[in-house]
Amino acid sequence: MRYYFIFFIITITSSNVSSQTILPSFSAVHHKKTVDWSPSLSISPDSWLDASDGSNYNVNGSQEVTSITDKSGSTTFTIDGSPVVVSGNLNSLNTFEFDGNESLISANNVSWSSNGNHWAIGVFQWITVTGSKDSFFSADGTRTYAVSSAAVGSWPGEIDYDGSNSISSGRAKNDFTTSISANTWVIVSIVFNKSGNQIFGRLNGTTRTDIDPYSNSMDAVTDLRLMRQRSNKKLNGRMAEFFHVADIPGTGGTDISDVEKAEGYLAHKWGLEGNLPLSHPYKSSAPKN
Repeated sequence: MRYYFIFFIITITSSNVSSQTILPSFSAVHHKKTVDWSPSLSISPDSWLDASDGSNYNVNGSQEVTSITDKSGSTTFTIDGSPVVVSGNLNSLNTFEFDGNESLISANNVSWSSNGNHWAIGVFQWITVTGSKDSFFSADGTRTYAVSSAAVGSWPGEIDYDGSNSISSGRAKNDFTTSISANTWVIVSIVFNKSGNQIFGRLNGTTRTDIDPYSNSMDAVTDLRLMRQRSNKKLNGRMAEFFHVADIPGTGGTDISDVEKAEGYLAHKWGLEGNLPLSHPYKSSAPKN
């Protein structure tokens, strides 16, 4: 018995239908891959020290830091004294501890932008304060500043403009409106925004100083000192991470979106997101690129 298979090809023509090949329709949506925001990917800091990254420093058997590398690659830091690494100290990450006789100093001048734009941010705590000039960090040049205690035995805090150096005309300092308690980790942000004519300081994602006019630019190259004032005043305290940026703090004018991203990055990395205000754009999640 034979079987025959007959195939029919039907062509439909219409004056209203054009001849075309109809293929399955797929939605071609291309998603941009997002990655976590970080200083190296997003802002190109001009100095960056990070206690959580053990590949960037060496310690001896007593956990004393014997050498340290600037993660930005822009400069090197000399170690004054013998700060130690405290293992798993904050959010299970290492931190650096300074006993009041120790500090870190840039071996070469750190760049500020040519017009004076600059911002810096770090995670710090103080343990004891023996002088009103004990500082989290400072800049030492023709025009200088320091983020200092402003008191003995407590930390009401100030941005010290070094009196007559006229960074902000007629102003010797800019006081913080919120004090920092001893042994308390805090995210400290300092903004010198010449483009927006503003100088101010922030604690845990909230502006906590006056917004002073930026009258005269910081030097294009300036020393950077950590846990130390411009002279020999040093702080007994701890530092988790710090970076400095020679640029505007955001997209221009008075925008500080880069600072806010840095605050979010540090808060979520170091377990301090609970310190950010509810209104902070990165309160609930870390920033992405």
